[in-house]
Formats: sequence, C-alpha cells, structure tokens
Amino acid sequence: MLVHAGVDRYALADRVSLLPATLAERLEGRYARLWARVQRLLLEVSRIEEGLVLKGFREEVEDRWVQRFPWKVPEATASEVVEEGLHEEVPERELARLAALAEVHQGQPSHAALAIVVEECLRDDGLFGQEAALALTPWRVWRHVRMSRVPTDRIARLARDVFERFPSRRALAAVAWVRATDRAPEGDLLLALREGLSHPSEAVRFECAHCLQDEDGLLMVVEGSDTARGSEARRVLAAMGSARLLARLESYGDTAFALDVLKRLPTQVTPGALRALFAVSSRAEGALAEALYSWARARPFADWPPEQRSLWADWARSWLGRLSSKEALRFLSWAAASDLAPVPEARAFMSAVVEALSREPASRRAERFQDAAFSRFLSLADEDDARPLHAWAREEGCAEPLLEALLSLPSRWGRSDAKAREQGARLWMAIWQGADFRRLVVPLAKAVRAWSGSSQEEAFLGAVWQRFRQQPEEREALLTAFAPWRGALWERQRAEEPDPVVCFQTWWPVEDPALFAERVDALVRDAPPEDLARRLDPVWTAVEARVDAWPRATSLAVSYAAAALSGALRQGHDALAPEAEWFLSWSPKFMDRVRGAPDPVHEERYSRDFLADIEVDARLMRAHLDQLRAQEEADREAELRRQVAESRRRDLERQAQQRQAEAEREAEALRRVAESRRRDLERQAQQRLVDALPPRDLEWQAHQWQGDAEALPREAGPPRDAPGLLRPQGPAQPLDQEVCFPEARLRTLVDYARLVKAVSVNNADALAVFEAHGLTVAAWSSEATAWGALLSRRMDLALRFSELFQGAWG
Repeated sequence: MLVHAGVDRYALADRVSLLPATLAERLEGRYARLWARVQRLLLEVSRIEEGLVLKGFREEVEDRWVQRFPWKVPEATASEVVEEGLHEEVPERELARLAALAEVHQGQPSHAALAIVVEECLRDDGLFGQEAALALTPWRVWRHVRMSRVPTDRIARLARDVFERFPSRRALAAVAWVRATDRAPEGDLLLALREGLSHPSEAVRFECAHCLQDEDGLLMVVEGSDTARGSEARRVLAAMGSARLLARLESYGDTAFALDVLKRLPTQVTPGALRALFAVSSRAEGALAEALYSWARARPFADWPPEQRSLWADWARSWLGRLSSKEALRFLSWAAASDLAPVPEARAFMSAVVEALSREPASRRAERFQDAAFSRFLSLADEDDARPLHAWAREEGCAEPLLEALLSLPSRWGRSDAKAREQGARLWMAIWQGADFRRLVVPLAKAVRAWSGSSQEEAFLGAVWQRFRQQPEEREALLTAFAPWRGALWERQRAEEPDPVVCFQTWWPVEDPALFAERVDALVRDAPPEDLARRLDPVWTAVEARVDAWPRATSLAVSYAAAALSGALRQGHDALAPEAEWFLSWSPKFMDRVRGAPDPVHEERYSRDFLADIEVDARLMRAHLDQLRAQEEADREAELRRQVAESRRRDLERQAQQRQAEAEREAEALRRVAESRRRDLERQAQQRLVDALPPRDLEWQAHQWQGDAEALPREAGPPRDAPGLLRPQGPAQPLDQEVCFPEARLRTLVDYARLVKAVSVNNADALAVFEAHGLTVAAWSSEATAWGALLSRRMDLALRFSELFQGAWG
C-alpha cells in the first residue's frame, strides 16, 4: 500500500516500523493468504535458480510480485477474491521464464524455451535480461540462435552490464559480448577471457578458448571427457587449420574424429591435411565417402592444386572402387564437373565407377543407370569404358535403362551441342556392334519410343544411318528398333540410295504387313517400262512370303503390280511379254492360295480380296499377247517374202555383172587388137616415109614423127571401104538415147553398143570401123575406158547394154 502510495522503496522499512502495531497486524492479516502463496512460488524460484548463472532472482521475483499486489483489499471475505484476482492478474510468468532460462543453459533447448528467452527475458533490463544474454551465447546455444533474428546489440549491452555488475561472471560476460558483436575483444574483455582460460570450470575454460581460438586450450578439451565439447573443439581447430590436430587425426583419429574435422575444415588445405583424412578413410568403414564428398564438393575439383588432385586420384584408385556405385558416381560428378577444363586425374574416378558397377548385381546396376550422375560417366566414357557397357547391355534387366541413358544423354547432360550428340552416338555404336545385336532390339525399341524427341533423333540418326548403310544384315533389326525414326531413315535412303528396288527389298521384310500393298504401289507406279521387269522380281518374292499370312493385303499388292505390267504391255512395250507370260502361268496358283487361306482376322481394313481385279488385268494381258503372236506370224511371212525378193534381186545383179564383165573382156581384147594394128601401121608408115625422104630430112622427120604418127596411115595407106552403120532392131528404150558423154564421139549407149557390135562383126578390119565412126585408136581407148567405168557404176545401163549387144542389128 505504501508503494502504491508513492513511498520510496528505500524508505519502506522505516515507514512500516512507524506504523502502530495493531494497524500493522491488521493489514498483515489482510495480505496473509496472498503472501503465503507468494512464498510457495519463491521456493520454486529458489529451486530453479540453482541452474542459473546469476544469483538474486528470489529477491527480484519477490519485488516484482509485490509490485503487482492490489493495494486495496476488503477486510471481510476478501481472501478468496484477492487470491482469485491474484491468479488472474498476476500470472506465473516468472516461473516459466526461469524454467526456460534453465533449459537454455542445458544446451539443448526446445523452440518454446528459446522463444520465451528471446521474446520475453531478453527484453527485460534487469536480472532476467542479463541471464538471457548469458544463456543465449554459449557455443551450444549460439549456433541455433545466431540464425534467427535476435537483437545482438541488446545482448552485447546486457553482457556489458553483467561484466560490470558481477565480477565473478566477467569471463562469461566477455564471451557473450564477443559472440554478440563478432568482434575481437580488447582491453578488460580480452583480459577477462585470458583469465577465463584458467577458470576452475571446464565449460568456462572452453568458452574462453573457443572465443580466443586458443589452440592449447582447445587441444586440452579435445582430450577431455565431454564428448560434445571435444567435438566442437575439433571443429574449431579444424577451421583454424591446426597442424597438431591433423597430426593426431592421422595418427589415431577415428571416424567421429574425422567427421568433426570435416565439418569445419576449409577446402583450401595442405597436402598433409588430405593425407590425414585419407589415412582415417583407410581405417574407417565406408572410407568416409559421404563425409569426404560433402566436404570436397564445395570446391571444384579443377581448382585443386595438381599435387592434391593426384592424392585424390590415388585415393579413388585404392578405395573408391570398393564402395557402392552410388558413391563412386557422386565423386565422379564432382571430379568431372567442368567441361571447359577437364583434368586428367578424373580418369581415376572413371575407373573406380567401372569397378564399383562391376561388383554390384545387375539389378543394382540397372538402378544406377537411371541416375543423373551416370550420364556424366557416359559423357566421359572412352573405348575402354565402352567394353563393360557392351557387356552390361546384354544382362537381364540392364539393357533398357542403359539404352535410355544413352538416348537421353544430350538432355541429361544438359548439353545439346555436337560433342554431346557424337558421344552418345559413339557409345551406342560400341554397344550395338557384335554378333548378338538382336538381343538389344526389343529394349532399344522401348527406349526409342520413350525418348523420341527431336534432339535425340538428330543426335543418333546419323549413327543409325551409317550403321544402316555399312551393315546390310542389321537393317531389319535397326528399322525395328528405331521404328519412330523410319520416316527420316527412309528419306535418307532415298537421298543417298535412289534405287527403288534396293529400298523395297530393304523395307518390306520389316514394314507393317498391312502396308505391304502401299509399298508395292510406290515401287511400280510411274516406273519406267524398261525397268518394270526388274522391279517386279522382288515383288513376286515378297508375295510368296506374305500370301499365306496376309492374303488380302498381298492380293491388293499383286493387283497393283498386275495393273502396272498390263498397262505398260498394252502401251507397246513388247519387251515385257516374257514377264507377262510368266505372270499368266503363276497367277492361278497364287489365286488358289489366296482362296484357300483362313479368314484373316487381322486384316479388318480390307473388306475383300482383289482377285477379280487381278483376273481383269490377266485377261487384258492375254489378249494383247494373242495380238502379239498374230503380228509376229504376219511379220514372219513378210520377212520370208522379202528374203525371196532380195535373193532374186541379187541373182539378177550377179547375171548383169557377169555380162558386163564379159563385154569388158571383149572390149579389152578389141582394144589390144586395135593397138597392135595401130603399131604395125605406124611402123609401116614410118618405114615408107624413111624410104621416100632424102637423107637430110631424116633427122628432122624423126623428131616430128612422134606427133604425126596417127595421121600417117590415112595418108600413106590405101583407102578402105567404110562398113555401113548398124541399127538395133528391137524396141527402143529411153536409156538408149540418154546422153552420157556430151563431148565424146560415143555420146549415148546406142552409139557405144553400135561400135562394139560393129567391131565384133568386122573383127578383121577394126580400124576401118573406128574411122567410120570418126575415132582414132587413142580416142577409142579413152572413150571405151570411160564407158566401162560408167557401166560398172550404173547397173541399169549395164543391163541395157547387154540386151543391145546380144540383140539383133540390121
């Protein structure tokens, strides 16, 4: 009541002592039951206070509850009301706060306790706030608190208040200040921390060594009995890069020791630190693989110095292959993460992955093939790594996931450049090749259907087409496996291999039998007639193989082929007649097989067979072949007649040539006779002239004789009677008067024949005949030669000459 009246708390005792005794007793009785409850609460406060650092909470709480007491309490029946009012108006938050502070001091606080300390205690400027500052800053609690939004400035101020108010707690206050400010201590704070290194409490010593990062103090805690503090000390020393700690780790460190070190050890370490870790790895179960990976992945493998990369490679060769394939793949994804700067030491991790996968059962390998890290392995695989892939692809349950990983390599790798496409295609070819490639057809077909995107098709289509061209025996399997890509393969085949027969022979065995007729139609439609027979040969072979299982589709294909053959034959391409003859002899057997085939339940797209269409084309071909045979017979008879006429013509020509040759021989004989006669006359004339001339003119006459020799016989010889001119008595023809030599004496055929006839009649006096026709022996020789040449060229003149010569003349 005095407090509420405004009396200073330091004067309360004096004022209460001045009250009359009866009044004090009466007022005290009024508050008796209320104060009894407070005393019970204070007992709980005293119990909790034992787990706190600071003292004085009993007095602090007593003063606070006195502050809350109602200063007007009724005298009658007031105890129950006041107690109920106290329960409502004075909640027991002090107890909850003290309990929360005690729980936080234990090092493993709940979220509710932390919330009370941070949100309620820390806001108090008195003893509760100061205790909260000390409770939140020990290493066990601070690692959780520092991640939340705590008022570090307030913690630092409260820690400074504790430092000034409680000298025995200066070391802990300095620890709280350093943790809250994250600054290096100076002055009295630094002195307090150094004094705390020799504090009787191990916890205080550790907190001071932790803040000062004192290696000696932390190493003492490492060997201490508190496991939690020892682990934290190892972590702090690891963050400091303590060589003494790493030496102990390499010498006798166990798994827990190494795990603590790896939690704080920076990746910028010396080779000695790596050797220490690998030494523990060789002793630990599982080789510390998970912890090493979690620690090392913070730094790219390519950024490690070459010496340390070599240590990693040695460790991978020695231990990584003995671990699970999952761990090996994780390390490989870290060691080979860089495509721009690949390091040769990553090959050691590749070998470890192969070893780890080879040791595991096929089912476990199949699971690993689906990991993203396995795609990284595929991206780096070379010829040596492709050999185990070839073997794994033949194992039960491994083929499909492995082929899916290959086909999806560009997308899983995260790259769609030429290198990714070439790598996937190269590995696929290495896996596919071999005599047992057909074992991969079914799983590969499933993988292609699952990953038939445009990027995958672009990546592998070139490799598939190359294999398609180079290995004809694999074409059927390739087309079956890469069924979604048949269109693209077909276009490539037509572009690089335009022969339609080769394309048909390649595709029909693996094409959908229901589409067989369409493939045949594409082969024979618009085919050049000269190439149709070659195209039809593979069609008949395919029909023989398909007719029993697919009678209707096959009959449609045969109708397409028969229509093309019939059309070309009726267009006049008679070279196809043998092909038509064969078809007419083969088609009845084919139609019988179609009619005798069972009902085709799988040919629902065809409502009937097409034998009627085939019969129509067969009838047209048969009719055309009959016409061809009739025409051939007519042509044969015409040819016989032509040969007879030609033989007769050759006989006539031969007879004419014989007659002309005989006439020429006779003319030649006449010429020789005339020539001989001329020479005789010349000699006679020359002799008479010599006899008649005086001697002085003989020399001159010898020079002139040569030019006048022809005129001498007419001048010197006696005159002869000229024989009469002959005339043919047979009917005249136009050839008789045809002028052949306009400048000659014997201009027409009649003139020539008349002279020859006259010479033959007057053989003894040929010169007289020549003179009668105005010819000299030389002129006759020249014109006879010209007529002989003309008669040898013109058979009609030769025949007419023969008739005139042998005919009657008058």
